[in-house]
Amino acid sequence: MFDFRNKMQQFPLLMNLIFENMYCNTDVRMEVNNATKRYEPKGQSVEVGLIKFLIDNGEDVLNTFIERNKNLKCVTQLPFD
Repeated sequence: MFDFRNKMQQFPLLMNLIFENMYCNTDVRMEVNNATKRYEPKGQSVEVGLIKFLIDNGEDVLNTFIERNKNLKCVTQLPFD
C-alpha cells in the first residue's frame, strides 16, 4: 500500500485539496456488508477505488460523507425521494 499521507506531509494544503476533491466529486454510497458488519463503498469501480484509497490512508469517510450530504443544497426533489 502506498502511504500517501506520510509522503504528502510536507504539502498539507495540497493533500487536503486532493482529498476534498475526491469527496466532492463522487457518487459512491456507503453500505453495510452483512458478512463483515462493516461499511464498504459501493458504486462505480473507479470511484470506489478512490474511496478505498481514502480509507486506507486513515480518512473518516463515513462521517465526511454524512457532513457533506448534510450541507448540500437540494436543487430538485422527486416525489419518490
